[in-house]
Amino acid sequence: MDGRELLSRVRQALKEEPGYWQTVIECLPSGVVEYKPIRNNPMRAGYTYQYRQAGLNLTLYFPEKQFERLLDDLVEDKVMELKQVIQNVIPDRSGYIINEFKIKGVLDDPGHGAS
Repeated sequence: MDGRELLSRVRQALKEEPGYWQTVIECLPSGVVEYKPIRNNPMRAGYTYQYRQAGLNLTLYFPEKQFERLLDDLVEDKVMELKQVIQNVIPDRSGYIINEFKIKGVLDDPGHGAS
């Protein structure tokens, strides 16, 4: 899934939630998503195969101004709720579960092509 598509789906999902998420909804269009899948190694010698979903390290980058707004608005519980909303938006057939979730600020405006 493209990073902009993911942010668009998260935005739609948050619009259905109560009013707390307004700041996040306003900041999402300026964000950039970075995916880093974690490789499973099911064929190690001496181990029986066991199916596991692949982990996904997900980082959201925002321009410094929007990041500061998010930093002021998001508390730890809400960050975990946002992570859960993003997990719910990622299609089950992708086979990924979010392992590590980060929100970072960048000094320059991020380009909308990174994923």
